[in-house]
This record gives sequence, C-alpha cells and structure tokens, in this order.
Amino acid sequence: MSDPSGSMLQSLFEAALRDYEKQTGMKLIEHPLARQLENCNSVESITAVLQEQARAFSEFRRDDDKVMKPLKCVVHVLHLLSTSLSFPNAKAISAAFAILLRAIKEVGASYDALVDLLDSIEHFMGRLDIYIKFPPMSQTAVMGEIIVKIMVELLSTIALVTKQINQKRPLKLIKKLWGGKEVEAVLERLDRLTRDEARTTAAQTLEVVYGLVQNMRVVMDDGKVSANGIRDALEIMQDIASKINKSKREKLLRSTRKWLSPPDPWENHNSARESHYEGTSLWFVEGNTYGEWILSESNCHLWIRGKPGAGKSILCSTIIEDVGDMCKSGLASLAFFYCDFRDDAKKNLRGLLSSLLVQFCHSSDTYSAILSDFYSEHDKGSRQPSDNALSDCLKRMFKHPGQAPIYIIIDALDECPNTFGMPTPREKVLKFVEELVDLQLTNLRICITSRPEADITISLDPLPFNQISLHTESGQVQDIVEYINFVVHADPKMKRWRAADKELVIEVLTNKVDGM
Repeated sequence: MSDPSGSMLQSLFEAALRDYEKQTGMKLIEHPLARQLENCNSVESITAVLQEQARAFSEFRRDDDKVMKPLKCVVHVLHLLSTSLSFPNAKAISAAFAILLRAIKEVGASYDALVDLLDSIEHFMGRLDIYIKFPPMSQTAVMGEIIVKIMVELLSTIALVTKQINQKRPLKLIKKLWGGKEVEAVLERLDRLTRDEARTTAAQTLEVVYGLVQNMRVVMDDGKVSANGIRDALEIMQDIASKINKSKREKLLRSTRKWLSPPDPWENHNSARESHYEGTSLWFVEGNTYGEWILSESNCHLWIRGKPGAGKSILCSTIIEDVGDMCKSGLASLAFFYCDFRDDAKKNLRGLLSSLLVQFCHSSDTYSAILSDFYSEHDKGSRQPSDNALSDCLKRMFKHPGQAPIYIIIDALDECPNTFGMPTPREKVLKFVEELVDLQLTNLRICITSRPEADITISLDPLPFNQISLHTESGQVQDIVEYINFVVHADPKMKRWRAADKELVIEVLTNKVDGM
C-alpha cells in the first residue's frame, strides 16, 4: 500500500498471521489452500475455490445464496485490495475463509452460525468497497492504515471461529459462538474502525470537493482545465454518496429486522400469485374505480368486500403487482400485508406495523432516516417499542413534507381475530386505519380486502372508502367463468369427455359462481 508507514502496517499483519497460527495451529501462508489460491487471479477463480469447500454442507445445497452472497462480496473487496491498492496479504484472508469452510463442513450444525457471521462481515467489507474504488480517498496514509487494521481484525475473527470449530464444540456452544466475549470484542473493534473510516472519509470528501472548486476556478480564469474532468469527478462523488446511503440503509434494515422481527408478507403474496390465472383481474385494474384510487389527489381509499373463496387475495395480489410496477420508478412507495389466521405474527397490529415500517425503509432515504432515529430512541434496539410507538413512527414518515404517493394494501383484514382481548386484535387494526385516514393526507392511499363482517362495516362505512362487492361485479363473475372454461378444456382427465358433457359442467358451475 502506498503510504510511508507501509513497513509498520506489514508488521501488523505479520503479527496477525502469527496469532492465527497460535489460535488454529496452522501456518496460513503455507497451507495447501493458500498455495492453491496464489494461482487464482480473478474473483471468479477465488470464489470457485471457496464454493468447493462449502459444497459439503447439506444445508448449502438447499440455499447456497446465504453463504455465497456475502462470500462473493468479501472476495470482491479482497481482490480490489490486492489489485488496486497492492495489499499483498489479501489472498491469505481468502485462504482463511476457505480453511474455515473446510472446518465447518465437519460440524454441519455450525451452518446457521456461519451465516450470521458472514452477514456481519459483509457489512464491513461492503463499506470498504465504496472507498477503494475512489483513489483520492483510499490512497492516503490514514485510510490505508484503517484498511489494514480492518483486515487484521477480520483475520483475527476468522482465527477465533476456526479454533472454536476445530475444538468440535457442542451444538449449543456453536450457536452461541458469535455472542462469546472474544469474537464480540473483535467485532466491536471492527465496528469502531468503520466508524473511524467514516469520519476519515468525511474529511477527505471535503478535501476532494476543495480540489474540484480550485479546478473550477482555474477554468474560469483561463480555461486550461477540462470541464469534462470536473464533471466526471463530481459524478464520482455523487456515486459515492449514493453508495454510502445504500450501505447505511442496508445496515439499518438488518438491524431493524432483527429488532422488530417483522413477518414476511411475500410468502402469502407468492402463494396468491401461483393461484392467479393469467388474464383474470384485468377488469379491475383497468376499471374506473381502481384508476380513481391509484391516481386520486384527494383522501381516497378502497375497500374490496367478498365472501370466502371470492378471489379477494388473488385480486389483492394483482393490485400489489400493478402498484409495485409503478413504484419501481421511485415516484411512489408501497407496503403491503396479508393478514393470516394461520400465523400468529400476521393476525395482529404489531405484525402489521413492524412489516410496514421495514418495507417503507426500503423506498426512501427520508423514511430510512426516520426509522434510524426511532431505532436510536430505543437504545439501538435494546428496548422493544410499544404498538403506539410503532404507529407514531409510521405517521411521522407519512406526514413528512414533499413525499410521493404512499400506498398501503392490507389483505384479509377479517382474519385478525375479534373474539378475545380488550380491544381485540381486529379492533386495534381498524383503529389504526381510522387514525391514518384522519391524517387527511392527499398522497396516502389505503386498499383493504375483507369479508363484509359487521364490525368492519361499522368501522369503514363512515370513512372515505370506495366500496366494491365482488359478488356484484360482472368482471369478477366473468373471471370465474373463464377459469372454469380453462380447467374443463385443459384438464387431462377430461380429455375423453364428450363435448356435451363438458358444456353441461361449465353451465352448472357457471350458474353457481355466486355461491362459492
């Protein structure tokens, strides 16, 4: 690395190699895997060696992304260190990971613990990736020292974990490994170093901006400096700022997911999409009521009612897909939730609120900043928030000035129970909906599907909800008729049926579509 203290930093890493040998009983540089990696000159070839070591996991074969995604990030950054900053020991760290994978495959129960560790390491390495790509920041003595110290602590972490695995600790101890004092202390040092790196980057960013201003002054004086060069540098700065924000948001999302443990609405959504028959539901998304809801600039909401089996969840999934496509442009935000009586976390207000918060954090730096403040207010996740606190945080997001359209879609509200508790889980959800509507935000649009139960009707009737009853909609009936036709003519079991018998089945079922 190009700084005057290079020999001192190399000494630091050599000490880390000696510590690795002390912890694991292995000379890392002389290990066969290290020698194999010496001949690898690309991210792909290094990753292939690691993947070969991980292949022995039975769990790995079912879900390789949990291991390989963070490992690819680590290898990518280590390769950048080796090629861009001439850091000579990058492959040694890759070898340490390969040795760890080889050790863990002998103790299959360690798989989940490995995934947790890699998630933590991926965050630190992702931050380095941003700065290494920008030489004015990475090729300085201060930043170079911080990068080497991070590599030293990383190697120390791998050594401690490899030692624990080689000792064949019992399953319970393996799962608690990352909470142990030794590893916890190293991870804390890594966190402190990345905070130092962030502060250093902020100062160096100012230096780069100052240099750009100086260049611009020369341009104005005699035009000797290319304006294109300045524009390119400004674009690099903007790209760095964007990547830093993305890195911060991803870290916040990991932390808040662990803190709030929100239920995953995608399980229900994917299930509903699998049951969706292509071409159905178009009558709704192409209709006037939906168009008014999605484009309205007033306090306009939607309530879709229907009997059991009327296709509410499938229609809801179509709405989510359509709104989601619109939100890909970044001009709107969407969060959705499927209430589900089979899942305790999906039939109460807390599950709804925590899921909405985490989803909205994805869509906006403003929302992410508000959630970050909320996380800090609760001692960085050491205290659980009340339902009222979660609700207030969401309202803070929605009331922030200048926000784009906000869509909240809630399916099967009736699956929140109304038979126990004072108030019941369903009453709490309905009260939250009423409070959102009372905000009278012109950019907030809520869509709810449910059975037409009395308490839901009493709550939503006075509110500005456009109501749609699926059993009175000709489009819904036509969807069912088309589906019946498709099944009767496509089912292999009915191929030998006479045409007259098929038509009779279609006629009888069509006449019964209102009584599903």
